[in-house]
Amino acid sequence: MSKNIYLEAMEIFHAAADLIGLDHRIRLELEEPDYEHIFYVTADLEDRLVPLPESEAAQFSKLGASTVTAEHLVPLYDGKMVLQQGAMRDGTLMIENGVVRLAGKGLYRIVPGRCEQFKAYRIQHNQARGPYKGGLRFHQDVSLDTFKILASEMTWKTAIADVPFGGGKGGIKLDPRLYSRTELQRISLRYMYKLKQLVGPNLDIPAPDVGTNSEVMAWMMRQFTDGERERHLGRGVVTGKDVRIGGSHGRTKATGQGLAYCVDDWFMSKGMSLKGARVTVQGFGNVGSYAAEILAGMGAKIIAVQDADGSVMNPNGLDINALMDYVHNNKANLKKSVAGFPGGEVLGRNDFWSIETDVCIPAALGNVINAEVAQKIRAKVVVEGANHPTLPDGDEVLEKKGIDLIPDVIANAGGVTVSYYEWVQNKRMEQWTEAEVNTKLERAIRANYRIIRDIADDKPKRTAEYDSHGFTVGKKISTRAAAMVLALKRIEAHYRLEGFSQ
Repeated sequence: MSKNIYLEAMEIFHAAADLIGLDHRIRLELEEPDYEHIFYVTADLEDRLVPLPESEAAQFSKLGASTVTAEHLVPLYDGKMVLQQGAMRDGTLMIENGVVRLAGKGLYRIVPGRCEQFKAYRIQHNQARGPYKGGLRFHQDVSLDTFKILASEMTWKTAIADVPFGGGKGGIKLDPRLYSRTELQRISLRYMYKLKQLVGPNLDIPAPDVGTNSEVMAWMMRQFTDGERERHLGRGVVTGKDVRIGGSHGRTKATGQGLAYCVDDWFMSKGMSLKGARVTVQGFGNVGSYAAEILAGMGAKIIAVQDADGSVMNPNGLDINALMDYVHNNKANLKKSVAGFPGGEVLGRNDFWSIETDVCIPAALGNVINAEVAQKIRAKVVVEGANHPTLPDGDEVLEKKGIDLIPDVIANAGGVTVSYYEWVQNKRMEQWTEAEVNTKLERAIRANYRIIRDIADDKPKRTAEYDSHGFTVGKKISTRAAAMVLALKRIEAHYRLEGFSQ
């Protein structure tokens, strides 16, 4: 049978299981998810304005211009526009055979809204240590195997972060940039409606991931709790919420913050200073942008940033605050891309990985660093902000080149750690300050990362912050294997001490 991406991702699990002599039954419990849910959701879409082909423009040469207020037109990144309800109340529409001319924009055909069906997923991998926990991804390239990989990685990540959760993951196959806010709300509510019997504050707790955010979490919390007699007891059904409705201070930046603590700790372990260190970042969403902002604030120079639509570079360091404003607050930047940023020079897509740097941070999607890409990388350390960005053949090349690695299961564990803090605050009906959250997060990330380094170096230590005795395996191993060993030993303890229900 040919190897699929899930089996390939699980190779490190089996290697670590062999290292610690994991019991066969425990291995079987962890090899495949507890549950794989695939279902479909439907939602009504709004009317769209689709640019008219040049070949059809001549027959509408006498069509007068229509005026529509900007609030009723939602531009999408593919050139289409959503024509929202109310356009006819406040504007002047001149229509000929379903075509309108917008002043300064050109001719568009009105395409009536329709109902669309979307494929949806929720994978619940393991709950030995606590409720399933994992993000919701809205992306056009998701698949069952993608979510199986991500759900299993959440099982490892929650164990490494030492929070009482298991692993889960899910989402919808769609490109959110092709839908209006109203449409995304309808889709999200319907998804939670279908999912309600499978999730809950003590059962399965979703969070934001690629293509989702705190607003999506707010919609889903409302759908889950609406009509319940004690609805506020259910606010912990999702994390990553706005702080005004039960979210945690520090959660938005948490993944980038945790990554920055790992980078700083790596420099400390090498006796080097982070100040002046060169950093390249692939991906400028929540993880990449905040990691860049925080590392720049710690004195590092972010010399290059790449996303799906472009790359920018400045050898002297990009102005990250200006770049974040350009990407996230510029209404004209429909793709939310770094492309066109005036504060940096254009960088060829294939040139990004070849830049000489100290820290390389893949913080976009998975499976981007294969052997070919790894061969190009000229960095001292690769820090995985994304989930599963490096393929096994890429790992081999990085190791041969002597490039250190901080694996995703610790580098981006800040998000799930602060999600746990949010969940605890929801349970207690209280709210902690950002300083309290970051103090707890820093202690947790540094301690667990140091345990992983001790396992990799086969040098167990006992300090005031942590004890790595009982985790080492008697020889030096890779950092990725060390992280998996830590996860499996913590999960294994539950099976060995609790046994199996019959």
